[in-house]
Amino acid sequence: MNNLIEAMLYIQGDVGLTPRQLKIILKINTEDCRKKLKIFKKEFNNLQRGLMLIEAADVFKFITRPEFAEEISDFVTVEKRRVLSDAAIEVSAIVAYNQPVTKSKINAIRGKSSEAVTNTLLIKGIIEEKGIAPTPGNPVLYGVSKKFYDYFQLNSLRELPDIEQLDSTSDEEEFDLFSSQRQDDNE
Repeated sequence: MNNLIEAMLYIQGDVGLTPRQLKIILKINTEDCRKKLKIFKKEFNNLQRGLMLIEAADVFKFITRPEFAEEISDFVTVEKRRVLSDAAIEVSAIVAYNQPVTKSKINAIRGKSSEAVTNTLLIKGIIEEKGIAPTPGNPVLYGVSKKFYDYFQLNSLRELPDIEQLDSTSDEEEFDLFSSQRQDDNE
């Protein structure tokens, strides 16, 4: 039982797990689920691991132990930003200019399958699901996330050049749409 609770807490991540959610899996009443979560919290926290379980507003979630805050902060700030592939930059731009957009429209614009690239951008949090299209098959609609703006150092989509400006860029006049992500981080 504890292994299942631990796995569910892990899957829920920052969102956390409520007794009501646990009730769906365990098929017992909410109060019994709450008790199981409290018992698990006490037992897990007594193990003195790098993580601890907290409860706030009837939501249980893992956090790092406060005594490791400085080391974790140092690690996070020196962790290098991963560079996106050219295909990922291209798909990011397609999503930014056409959002909300389906995978099939992304594929049509690129002229090739973009399934793997789109999934990578979803995992990295650069794009996110924005809804469901009211068309046959109900495909998922994608748009850029807050991380997109951070990654490409943009305040809004208005900072992107007009599509016409990109189309009229000559070979002599090079325009690097996403140069911000190509900068060397070894400063």
